[in-house]
Amino acid sequence: MTEEKEVATETNGQENDKENNAEEETDLESDVNLPRDKFLREQVTLDDGWVPLDVLTKFNRLAKLSMDTEVIANALAKSTTGLLEISDDNKKVRRNPELPIPEMNEERRKEMMARTIYAKGFPKDSTLDDLLKFFKGYDGVENIIMRRYQDRQTKKRHFKGSVFATFKTKEQADKFMENKGLKHNDTELIVLWQDNYLLMKQEEHAAKKEHRNKKNKEKEEKKEEKEFKLPTGTVLHFKQENEKMTRENIHEALVALGAEIAFISYKVGEKEGWVRLTKEDAAKEVAKKIPDGKLTIEETEVIFKLLEGDEEKAYLDKTIEEMSKRRRNQKNFKQNKGKNYKGKQNRKRKQDDHGDAPPSKVKADS
Repeated sequence: MTEEKEVATETNGQENDKENNAEEETDLESDVNLPRDKFLREQVTLDDGWVPLDVLTKFNRLAKLSMDTEVIANALAKSTTGLLEISDDNKKVRRNPELPIPEMNEERRKEMMARTIYAKGFPKDSTLDDLLKFFKGYDGVENIIMRRYQDRQTKKRHFKGSVFATFKTKEQADKFMENKGLKHNDTELIVLWQDNYLLMKQEEHAAKKEHRNKKNKEKEEKKEEKEFKLPTGTVLHFKQENEKMTRENIHEALVALGAEIAFISYKVGEKEGWVRLTKEDAAKEVAKKIPDGKLTIEETEVIFKLLEGDEEKAYLDKTIEEMSKRRRNQKNFKQNKGKNYKGKQNRKRKQDDHGDAPPSKVKADS
């Protein structure tokens, strides 16, 4: 790999960043770098492809070699590739119009990826020259991308210790990948094809996302469980035969006994229902005030029973489940802004449906 064909680029390590604005170190001969370099692409459109040499000296790598545009022009003039043209005044350079840059379409991206490898294990303090020196020992490397990350606190960009290296041909890339136990100094490198690396990262990201979603769901469920935790000793079950009995009738009769009612699960015409009180063991106290568990309401005998143990737990668990489901429906409704959402929130509530009662399938034993 000759000095004039050494091309290396520094990026921020975002694999799919095709509009990278990060500082790059490159030369104009690269078919790899120019399509990636937004700044340079803009420059070549300003003057029929001509780029002032003093603009190129803004690239750190060229600036390190020389800031003298005359020296740079003379060096480029000695190139035998015919890829570049120097202006008559030695102040501008452009790509030979007869050798246009290959279009960066999907087909070309795939072709480039097929000859690009990923290598990890380089020292974090490596310089571009260090990497160029290492890859000089392998035929055909035309581009190196130093993968970087930005420190959140200092905002400085640091080398991750990994690179993408693109070879001139697929055959040269294959030959490189045939090297087993490849080392940099005493450290064995992790070497993969770029597409395999990207696929691996996608799978890792998907797994992390699934793990985060699972954790968030568990956290939400625990939050809901804590939020919807209901006191025990609060549920009375009742039976009656009056088809005209209303929830209000039941409510008034129990309030007269000092009950503080949270909810009554009952609809007109049904023969049984449930009453949930607000405070711990409140139903026990009310039950003591109901002789033999019977009250006459609207000239009808209503039989009350205190739910305890598994019966009460089943009722309260179902109630919590319904409350949680309603909360999720409300959340989904808000996220969808009410558009095209056919959850419970878009259904017309029936007159006697207060929303936090379990289905009537939750039965109390007689």
